[in-house]
Amino acid sequence: GMDKMLVDSFGDVTVTNDGVTIVKEMEVNHPAAKLLVEVAKAQDAEVGDGTTTAVVLAGALLEKAEALLDQNIHPTVIMDGFSLAMHKALEILDSIAVEVKPEDTELLKKLVKTSISSKYIGSGETLEKLTDLIVEAAKLVAEPKPQGKGYELRLDNIKIEKKKGESLNDSMLIKGIVLDKEVVHPGMPKRVENAKIALLDAPLEIKKPEISAKINITSPEQMKSFLDEETKLLKEMVDKIAEVGANVVIAQKGID
Repeated sequence: GMDKMLVDSFGDVTVTNDGVTIVKEMEVNHPAAKLLVEVAKAQDAEVGDGTTTAVVLAGALLEKAEALLDQNIHPTVIMDGFSLAMHKALEILDSIAVEVKPEDTELLKKLVKTSISSKYIGSGETLEKLTDLIVEAAKLVAEPKPQGKGYELRLDNIKIEKKKGESLNDSMLIKGIVLDKEVVHPGMPKRVENAKIALLDAPLEIKKPEISAKINITSPEQMKSFLDEETKLLKEMVDKIAEVGANVVIAQKGID
């Protein structure tokens, strides 16, 4: 439970008490130890918590296996024993497991608190606030599976935007999408209510020719007609957008 300060070969410092971070940062050469690092990574990827427990448990199992190997018991026999034990353990876990319903907010909060209490934020009002945010965010994007077999929660549907400056207590849950972009022109409004949004994956600018072309202009009129044509092309684009009544435009490519 104590924070460790890790210094790597480049002299970079990491301070953490998160099991998986510690084993990821360590430079491990021993083949069996590398497998334990993989155990921690897999636990982190699948569950996101309990990495230290997984490593300690795997270490304890290896220790017991070593004692059996010293008694000249064949590795496959030991593996069969572990396999039987695993099935029995899963059986027992299934029998004592408690079903969690998405409506049971208090129980969900307890689960989240357990998971984040080992991180830096693990106390006080920050913990309460973030727990509420996490549970609410998860409920918003959880979708019932067909045939009523539980819920599907895709973490890709929850986006975390980091902003420097304020305290953790100022974190907020936005029911929508956050696009961290500046407006194209300072004269544009900062706030639009009841927006009709047009999403474009085409550029709002004059298309440049594929080949490099050169235009020789001999009179000011030619120059003017050339510029007028550009303006006309842009105006056509803008008119089309205005026609459909969009008052917020988000373009994936350039905007002139």
